[in-house]
This record gives sequence, structure tokens and C-alpha cells, in this order.
Amino acid sequence: MRVMDGAELLHRETVWLREIAARTRRYTAALPDLDDEELRGVRKAVLHAWIRYRYPIGLQFATNYVAVAATAIGMAVASSVAGGVAVLFARGSDSSTANTPWWLFPLATWAAVCLSLIANGRADLRQVVSLFHRLGLRGTTRRLASAYVGHWFVPAVALALVIVAVVAAWLTVVTALSASTGERLITAAAGLFGAVLGLMGNRWILTIQEFLRRKYRAPHGPRPLDGLLIELVVAAAVSFEARAHWWDLRNIKIVRRRLAFAIEAAQDTSVIRRRTSVRELAARRKARHFHAILAELIRRHDRAVAQVHTAEEYDAITASLRAGVLALAAEDLTALMQHSAAEPSVSRLARLVRRTGSSIILAVFAMVIPLLPGVDSATGEGVRVILLMTAALTLPPASDLASSSIRSVLERSLFDKSTN
Repeated sequence: MRVMDGAELLHRETVWLREIAARTRRYTAALPDLDDEELRGVRKAVLHAWIRYRYPIGLQFATNYVAVAATAIGMAVASSVAGGVAVLFARGSDSSTANTPWWLFPLATWAAVCLSLIANGRADLRQVVSLFHRLGLRGTTRRLASAYVGHWFVPAVALALVIVAVVAAWLTVVTALSASTGERLITAAAGLFGAVLGLMGNRWILTIQEFLRRKYRAPHGPRPLDGLLIELVVAAAVSFEARAHWWDLRNIKIVRRRLAFAIEAAQDTSVIRRRTSVRELAARRKARHFHAILAELIRRHDRAVAQVHTAEEYDAITASLRAGVLALAAEDLTALMQHSAAEPSVSRLARLVRRTGSSIILAVFAMVIPLLPGVDSATGEGVRVILLMTAALTLPPASDLASSSIRSVLERSLFDKSTN
């Protein structure tokens, strides 16, 4: 596999920096009523934040490939463990197992993982299909036969995922039809575990990427509010661009999606955690409190956009977003927080319940299903263990930025030199 030389890497970095500059000009130009000095100040602040917040091209590609491979291996191991647990309980049940092979349960888990990954990454798969359609047979063959890993990695992974998912799902369904009722119940529980595991694929990839990037990135790093400034200026620009059709449901959804990214960025305290040790509890608690207030402030704008009734209300929301961008660009936190309450309106208990709601429901089912009539003790215990494992998987908070971060890397891999 050929790696990028210095000249090619420098060229890619230059192209990407130009793209960042173009996006900065576009988003800041969408903010109205800015004089020349304010416009220059906002552009300079956003551009510098974007440069500090980004990762070098070479590091992005390397960490993406390593993270995808490590996630695939990790999910294969987790599926095998869950399938092994299911096999132990299925073999301990009173039902006959002569017609049911032992590999049914690991296979069911793996099939569910692959199908869940496909459902979660359907946008990326559409891009792969679109790329193949545009390249044609000859261009696709040259791309897949290229020595450069960036040309064939993403299409090869997508193709392998689809093939494995189809074969594994077909074998699972055919084999499960001849299984006993108790074993079908355990198979369904193993499939549920696999589905939840697959939905966490992006989260696993992002976690591994962040670990590697923090370890190997340049000594200088982003400031705590760089990510928020980037996402907020994009949200503000999108809201102003949608002003002519503010009542359109599609525009409302676009604005709310950008605000959701800004909320995620406001809640991010990773920079603070890297600056402090685990013993500095007071500093970390203060940082979490400040970022929670910021996230709640943006969340109020999101709720207001969802409930907007008139053009005047929409203009008030966009003006508030514009003021927030100007305050962040000028590093004026007093002006930024002047409309915030002393405490976030959502209590810690409510956020905890919202985060753990799905886990609680799965745990309740884990307790109830073994008590149902017709479920023997071994089958019930197997279902209980797998459902509790699934509940544990759903505990980590989800991140909407995961898929967008990964997709940005995949897009550069897919469409770079797509005419080759």
C-alpha cells in the first residue's frame, strides 16, 4: 500500500485550508449588518478556531482506518462473547438441541451487528453507491486495484459489510426456523444485543479516533470554546439563509440540526479534562457547570425555533444567535451569558433519567421475561443475562457529532480523485 509523500500531503493540507477559508467567508457573509471591522474580527476568530480545532489530513486518514479496523475486531469479539453466553444457556435448557448448531447464536448476534451498522451508516453507503455509479466499471476497477489505501478502503469495507450482513442474516433466519421456542427466544435476545452493539459503531470509531488524535496531534490544541464558535456560526448562518422561507418544515429541521451540533459542542469539556488531572475535582465541576449552562442556553433557542409562529419571532431568534456569535468571536463571555439563568433549567436527575431510560426499560424486561409462563429457567436466565448486557451497552451517552465527524473523513476518502 502506497502512503502519501510529503508533497502530496502538503497539497492536501493546502486544499483543505482553502476549503476552511471558503466556508468561513460563506458563513460569516450570511450574518447581516456587520461593518467591515466586525466582519474581519468574526472571520479571523472563526478561521483561527477552525484551524486550531482541526486535525492534520494524514492523522485523520490514519486514525480513521485504524479505528474502523479496531472497531470491527472489537465487535467481532463482543459478538462471540455474547453468542458464547447464549450457547451456554441454550445447552442448559430442557429443550432438544439436536437440530440446532451451536453457531446459531454468535451468528445471530453478528448478523444483527452488521444490519445495524448498515442502517446507521446508510448515508455513507449511498455515497459509495453514487461513487461507483459515477466512475463506471472501468473506473471502479482502477480505484479498487489502486495501491493507495485511501482509494479502496471505504468501498471495500462497505462491500464486505453488505455481503457479510446478507449471508449472516440469511443463515440465521434459515437455522432459527428449525430451533425450539426457547432457543428462538435466546436468539432474539442475542440479536437485540447485536443490534444495540451495531448502533454503537460510530461511537466506538469516534472514541478510538479521539484517543489516537489526542496522543499524536501537534502540541498546540483547541481552546475550550473553539468547537462551539464553529458550530454556532454555522447555525446562525443557516438560520439567516432560511429567513425567506422560515415557515418551511425542511428549513426548520435544518436549523435545529445545526443547533443540535452546537449543543453537543457546548457540552464538550474534553479540552478542560486534558488540562486538568482527575484530582482537580473543583475545576472540572466548575467547567461542567459552565458548559451545561451554555448548552441549555442554545437548547432554549432550539425549542424556540421548534415553536416559532411569526416572522418576528424567527427574527428575534436569529438576532440572538448573531449576538452570540459576535460575543464568542470577541471573547466576551459576559455578553454571551447575559440571557442565561443561574442554573440550567433541566435538573441533573432529569438528564440522568433521559440518558438511562432505555437501559432501565431493558433491565425491566430482563427481570420480567424469565417470569413469563412457558419460559424455562435456563432460557429465562440466558435472556436475562443478554438483556442486561444490552442495557449496559446503552448507558454511554450518544453523540450526534460522531457520524458527522466520521462522514467528513469518509467523504474526503470517497471523493478525492474520484475521476481516477
